[in-house]
Order: sequence, then C-alpha cells, then structure tokens
Amino acid sequence: MDVQTTRFEWLLSRSGPEAYERSIVPAWMGQWAEKLIAVAGIGPGDLVLDVACGTGIVARKAARRVGETGGVTGLDHNEAMVWAAKDFADREGLSDIDWRRGDASSLACETPTYDVALCQQGLQYFPDKPAALRGMREALVPQGRVAVACWRELERIPIFAVVADALKEVFGQKAIDLFEVSSSLSAREDLRGLLREAGFRDIRVRLEILVSRLPDPMRFLPEYLSVFPVAADIAAMSDADRTAMFRRMLGRLGDFFDDDGLVVPMESHIATAVR
Repeated sequence: MDVQTTRFEWLLSRSGPEAYERSIVPAWMGQWAEKLIAVAGIGPGDLVLDVACGTGIVARKAARRVGETGGVTGLDHNEAMVWAAKDFADREGLSDIDWRRGDASSLACETPTYDVALCQQGLQYFPDKPAALRGMREALVPQGRVAVACWRELERIPIFAVVADALKEVFGQKAIDLFEVSSSLSAREDLRGLLREAGFRDIRVRLEILVSRLPDPMRFLPEYLSVFPVAADIAAMSDADRTAMFRRMLGRLGDFFDDDGLVVPMESHIATAVR
C-alpha cells in the first residue's frame, strides 16, 4: 500500500462512545469480549457483573450467553458512559441489563450476588487496584469467579506502539499517558499478586493472542484516535501536518499489511480466580 497517496478523513462529529462503538468494538474489543466471556465460562443462568463496562460490549455479549434465567449488571464510574451503554443495549433489544454508575471499590458493602465478575481492560486505570478487586470479590457469591483482562507491553501490540510513538513525537509525553497506563499491568505475576492480595484463590493467568483485520485502515485510524483526549490537539493541526502524521503511522506498520488491509496482532493476559 502506498501510504504517501492515501487520503485521511478527520471527523469530530460523533460522540466518543459512538466513535468507540463504530470503530474499536468491531476492530478488536468485540472479539476480546467474546474471549473474556469464554475464558470465564459464562453460561445460562449466571448472574454477571461487568466492572468498568464502558460502552457495554462485554455486558451485551454476556447477556446473550446467560439467557432469560440469568442476569447482567454493567458498572462504570462515568455517568455519560453508563447512559451510552444503556442506549447501545436498547438498540440491540437487551433492555434487561441493569446499568449502574459506581466504583468497583464500593462493591464491598453489597450483599454477595454475582456468580461471575468481569473486567476487560479496566483494572489498569483504577487508582486503588487492590480495593477494586476486593470489591469484586465481595460482590461474588461463595465459589464465584472473576476474569480480568489486561494488555501486555506496548511492543507486543504493534498498532498501540506505533500510534503512541507518533503521538509522542508530535505532542509530547502527555499524549501517550493512556497508552502507558493501558500496559501498566502487563506483567503476569503483578496481576496474579493483586488477585492474591485481594483474597482470591485458584488463580490462573492465560496469555491470549488474537488477530484483528482492518480492511480500511485509512478510515479506521482517524476515527480510532478521535476517542482519545488528544483528539482536540489533532483537530487543531493543519490538514497537511495531520495527514503526514497518519502516513508515518501507517508507514511504520508496513510489515503488518497484506492484500486485504492491515493485520493487527494483539496480546493480553486474562486472569481467572475463585472467591
């Protein structure tokens, strides 16, 4: 692919959740949600808690697994995100999901209710990770289980590494803080230690590798970046500078192109444990 002649469209007309659902969920978070649910062993009748639910892709997929005899609760500290998650679920006819605004560390005071607690790429961002995991544990019934997914190092996920490097070159360190936090629990034993500290047992950490295909990376890349805090800075760039930055990103991903588009290998740990 000749990235020197590609054309990039930069739009900020969609809300963050809408852009996330339109680009990132079909690109990779949807299939990672399926993987998390499969590793957690969710089935009919389970009561499931999705912590840091974001736009609700994990909760929606879990709701389809648990059926009418089960139930799903989505929890996020961001009220706007909770409303967005409810809207996306309603569009799919999944109006029975219980959406709540709250912090995982506040769950410790609740009556044990759930069979499974899930957290997809959220634990890294909690300021008090042990408290969050203790809250998840206390929300589980005896023998209840948890499944937590955390990205590996940036260099194990080429698209993250390339985008972060390019943004840092243009905007400095502030532009990549979220990328660095996203990989802050990349060490398997760190994740295991946090679960052990929170009182979980039978801890197992799996390395999972998935490959996503982006048939239209020229459209995907700007939309992907539009959900980040740096989006306003990108919008303020001249068209020429913005296009040059995107071209550098795709140029550095050249080894990951084939005849059908951009191929994105991604690695994550998924830790499971029992209360």
